[in-house]
Amino acid sequence: MKVRTAAVAALALAAGVACSSAAFADITGKVNLDGKPPEMKDIDMAAVKECAAQHPDPVQEQTVVADDKGSLANVIVSIKKEEGKDLPGTASTDPVVLDQKGCMYEPHVLAMMSGQPFKVKNDDPFLHNVHSLATVNPPFNFGQPTKDEGKDVDPMKAAEYFRVKCDVHPWMSAYIGVFEHPFFAVTKPDGTYTIKTAGLPDGDYTLSFWHEKFASDPVEEKVTVKDGKGEVNHTFKAEAAAAQPASKDAKVMLASDKKPAETCPACTGAAPKLEKVASK
Repeated sequence: MKVRTAAVAALALAAGVACSSAAFADITGKVNLDGKPPEMKDIDMAAVKECAAQHPDPVQEQTVVADDKGSLANVIVSIKKEEGKDLPGTASTDPVVLDQKGCMYEPHVLAMMSGQPFKVKNDDPFLHNVHSLATVNPPFNFGQPTKDEGKDVDPMKAAEYFRVKCDVHPWMSAYIGVFEHPFFAVTKPDGTYTIKTAGLPDGDYTLSFWHEKFASDPVEEKVTVKDGKGEVNHTFKAEAAAAQPASKDAKVMLASDKKPAETCPACTGAAPKLEKVASK
């Protein structure tokens, strides 16, 4: 009896290990920057006292976020959908959230699947507006005059990278990547990423790496997925920042670049004009 019990326990343990291994089967890797990253300017919020009051220390632009080891954040990594071939997977029911906090978007870069719920929050007790520059998906442009725990935005319908801006505070900028499958991730501050592979057949795939400054047209790397696992690292050349323009409509406007009345329409009592169709 003791032998049989021990055998059953061993089988259960083995099954648990197998399930655990399968659960942690992912595509992983790291994105690095080779060379000195371009210097990010401080954002001058002085013309908007409500914003400046929330930042005792200067806030820098987020176009390139890299540490002293070259780890590059805010890179969207995704499996490339080959023409005529569908990838499995359904959209998560968990909403993707874009927040406005301290007159900055959080996160600066996010990714979602078409059909996934999408909310926009406002943590600031004053006016922001959220203006997407989507061209494939229906654009959206609406105001949030005070704190808002989450306004529902119609789910995205098709794959696209696009910018979101605030017409009240022109330095505010965020980017969204939309995909028709669930196999994507955004690199963390340490440059690492993890793409969950549940439901993805083993095989050879192409990974796309998008970055607003270094790869507004995604660059590609090959990856072989076996037993649900794969690993790909990628390195961008820092010197490419001088030659590579930022993504379309990606200029970060500093408060000091405009007159106060132009920088913050709300400061003069004028509400921002909310367009029905995003300008290109």
